[in-house]
Amino acid sequence: MSHHNVYPTPLKLGILLSEGVQLLDVAPIDMFGMLEKSYLTACGLPPALVEKGLDIEYYFINEEGKGPNPMTGGFKVAVTVRSRILSFSDNSGVVCVSALRMLTRVFPKHGINDCPPLDILLIGGPTPSYRPSPAVQKFLQEQYHHVSAFMTVCTGYILALHSGVLDHKTATAPLGLLPMLKEEAPQVKWVEKRWVRDGKVWTSGAVANGMEMMAGFMRSEFGDRKEVVEAVLGLSDYSVRGVEYPEDMKKGIPGMEVAKE
Repeated sequence: MSHHNVYPTPLKLGILLSEGVQLLDVAPIDMFGMLEKSYLTACGLPPALVEKGLDIEYYFINEEGKGPNPMTGGFKVAVTVRSRILSFSDNSGVVCVSALRMLTRVFPKHGINDCPPLDILLIGGPTPSYRPSPAVQKFLQEQYHHVSAFMTVCTGYILALHSGVLDHKTATAPLGLLPMLKEEAPQVKWVEKRWVRDGKVWTSGAVANGMEMMAGFMRSEFGDRKEVVEAVLGLSDYSVRGVEYPEDMKKGIPGMEVAKE
């Protein structure tokens, strides 16, 4: 079921970074990047389609407002991107090739104390042992009341859970952690799905499910821009797997037993 919100222009998109965030956990923001009018123009899409694109302001945030913020794979958070976009078309349609050179030592521009109210907040997954400070919890509680979409990827649920945002809501998390979470956080209705929505709270399972959740979000929230959303998903070769896991996966992940704290 679609719930089309009216999002302002420019859209304020926040990405909260914490200890050891996985690079792919924040990768779903690139799907927003492909919705920007500048990108659609570079791809040579028709002006009528470009007009349905978005103008977006990105806010990379960590607790201190300092960086670089370490990520998995040896990356530091990239705030500034130098890009060169090549595009061409032929009789069969439009082909767009983009080459991005991302700086590996760039700093978050905002801390939790100077970040403005956001329209969308995306929380990438930290290391599993991470626990948000009282200050981060307060920030999340305040932003939750302002945003139209509060999104977590993989272990990003940790921040939402410890901030009380998930209380009495339906949510998901990495499949292998769900048995433990059902025991330790019974105030949340945990479900075995790749991603799930409860009101404005969107949660996803493992790292790869963040992209699937984002595609579902775009189709639900930007229904008034259906043509451009489907164009972006087509350009990115997005494959639909659905929210349900195969039954054999629900029986457990081979070789993985989650130790309780």
